[in-house]
Amino acid sequence: MMEEKMLRILEELKQDFEELSTRKTSVISTVKMTIETTTDDVRAIPGFITSLETTIQNLQQMNRDLEERIMQTQQAIDTVTTETEISASNKSDLENTEDRKRNQNADLETQIEEYQNKKTRLENEFQELSQLVNMKENDYNQLQVTTKQELDAIDQKISEAGSQLESAKEENKLIVYLMDSGLLDVPEAELVSIIASYPNGLTLTEIKEKVSMAPVRVQPTINNLLEKVLEHGPSSDSYRILETIKRELS
Repeated sequence: MMEEKMLRILEELKQDFEELSTRKTSVISTVKMTIETTTDDVRAIPGFITSLETTIQNLQQMNRDLEERIMQTQQAIDTVTTETEISASNKSDLENTEDRKRNQNADLETQIEEYQNKKTRLENEFQELSQLVNMKENDYNQLQVTTKQELDAIDQKISEAGSQLESAKEENKLIVYLMDSGLLDVPEAELVSIIASYPNGLTLTEIKEKVSMAPVRVQPTINNLLEKVLEHGPSSDSYRILETIKRELS
């Protein structure tokens, strides 16, 4: 029946409204946690990049120092060679010195190569880290866009559900009023709704023909509502909504 359908719609709209509100709160909480974790990751990356840049600069300075030492060593080798040619008596000592210098030079070149390899590795790590930063920023931006879209959709559904709920309440304001006032429960709502549709009232027999509840339950239910919601007209032997309630809703 129409009254049962409206009551069912009211109940479903209330449940939808509560579920949407709960979902919105859950989504906001999850998104906040994700944004905080992503923000912490992004904030930690610049410090690591700065440390890598400092290390690379130090390696570059060490590389320049080593190259300077190699040049000095080469000059010393040239000097030793000249002295070897000039002083035959010191040739053996000078040759030993020259060998030592050459060995030192070889060691320095090995160190330069190692530092150069380390520099290349750090530069590659720096490049990968920069790409990671860009990816994190893109993910963060996309997350903000997606989250806003989802929250907007939820807000729209909440707004629509609220509008439908208010519209249904307006169309059934008598039932809503009585239930909110504690004067009516769900099993009684059908009976009151039917009686309210007939301003001149209905007899007990007519009511039993129109309601879906068992006939034996009609009279006890009516008795429970008398003086609270319904009144009985002895002359017409009919039941109708109390005039005080009608005035309250007019």
